[in-house]
Amino acid sequence: MKEAKVMQFRTAHKKDKPLVLLNIWDVTTATELIQKKIKLIPTGSFAMADFYSYQDGEKMPFEEILGFIEQVNGENHYITVDIEAGYASNLTDLALNVEGVVNNGAVGINIEDKRPNLDTLYSIEEQCERLVCIKQKLNAMKKDLFINVRTDLYFTGDIVQNNQNERLLNQTITRIKAYEKTGIDGIFIPGLKNKKHIKKIAAETTLPINIMLDIKEDSIADYLNSGVSRISFGPSIYFLYNEQENQELAAFYTSLLTDLAELEEKERIELFRLK
Repeated sequence: MKEAKVMQFRTAHKKDKPLVLLNIWDVTTATELIQKKIKLIPTGSFAMADFYSYQDGEKMPFEEILGFIEQVNGENHYITVDIEAGYASNLTDLALNVEGVVNNGAVGINIEDKRPNLDTLYSIEEQCERLVCIKQKLNAMKKDLFINVRTDLYFTGDIVQNNQNERLLNQTITRIKAYEKTGIDGIFIPGLKNKKHIKKIAAETTLPINIMLDIKEDSIADYLNSGVSRISFGPSIYFLYNEQENQELAAFYTSLLTDLAELEEKERIELFRLK
């Protein structure tokens, strides 16, 4: 059953109809999405950490993240978990953390190549070793998991300048090609907004490309023909909700989904609803 769910999630990543993730920050927001018949529950590290009074950067205890998955009932829903850089200083701990996520019913993870609380990235070789470790653990467990690898080249430093940097584009493609060989499932490139760069990256890999937009500032429609297969919003939904004075969560999500309804009805995006 779990493997079938992961496969269903995997096949929902389509270039002509990107999967749109509405990142949550606590059990209540996850429950509200479920009540709105959205079966995909994506966590986001910054919003969740901030809501539970932690700093971002692996400061929220991993045990609390596992507890969240258990409360939301990962076995019956589709939860993809932001584990930042893996909450591990060695491969043994990384494998154990992946085991915990899988055993609690998650269908996917995001794992980044940026070192926790630093502006430096793991080398390509180091990150590939970490990804191979995850794949080996899953194989040993005979379990499946969608591995979405976040690369932070565009998200480190001046994001505006990064989006005009051809050398950075080529460095990103080099990393993607290396990561692809480890058997991962997707590539997440936060900070990337340049559509020419997106199209170039999408043409260079068979992996689905995930970008992060701002729910207030960006239009999904602008990116639908760029080659992306997945769009998430990071903490911007959390920020938007906190700007609303005295608005009930149910009304907030109703408004959010109404804004996406036209694109969904025209089958230009996938919201992964319960049938």
